Amino acid sequence: MGFLSAASSIVRYHAPVPAKLDRDAICSEIDRRAFREHDEDGLPRAESFGWVAIHDPLVTTFEPHDVFLQQYLVLGFRHDRRVAPAKLVMLERRRMEEERRRADGVERLARPVRREIKDEVLSRLLMQALPSPSLFECAWNLETGTLWFTGKARAAREAFQSLFHETCGVVPAPVIPWLAAERVGLPGTVVDAVRQVEPSTLWVGRGDAAAAAAGGAS
Repeated sequence: MGFLSAASSIVRYHAPVPAKLDRDAICSEIDRRAFREHDEDGLPRAESFGWVAIHDPLVTTFEPHDVFLQQYLVLGFRHDRRVAPAKLVMLERRRMEEERRRADGVERLARPVRREIKDEVLSRLLMQALPSPSLFECAWNLETGTLWFTGKARAAREAFQSLFHETCGVVPAPVIPWLAAERVGLPGTVVDAVRQVEPSTLWVGRGDAAAAAAGGAS
């Protein structure tokens, strides 16, 4: 989902802009943290994420004019996950444990050995698993400090926040009511009151309205 999609979920953050923003230096940091599917040894990771070009997720090299658009920093964010099926992990682990018990002539394997076998099975199956990629976009207003991210999934948001901090040296804070109340300098009693507010339903469906009317009539 992107900013120009027909439907998109957007999370808003506040990310204070440094007094002196070196665009070339930030572009270098973006290049260093561009998306890489494999680790330093060329092996696939269970979770991979990094920056990609907002116009093409296959582009992972950047120049300042690629990421800075007037007062905005705009980037794509790719988040891949590899998952080994839990049942397959269990079956492969049991098979290898049985082979190891027969080879060692023991009734039960020690815990470190079982852990070693489990790690080996997970590593092997992850190498065979195909990644499941997710693509997101972000835009940082360098005048107001407002940062938008087109994703609500917790894992993707946490990975994005961590990578943004490492790249730009700024910790993005989600713009939620109580954090916004703290940021604008409201008294502590007001902030506490905002924290304690319970969610309210502002729309009543037809069935709910009929049930409420029937309850009132009785």
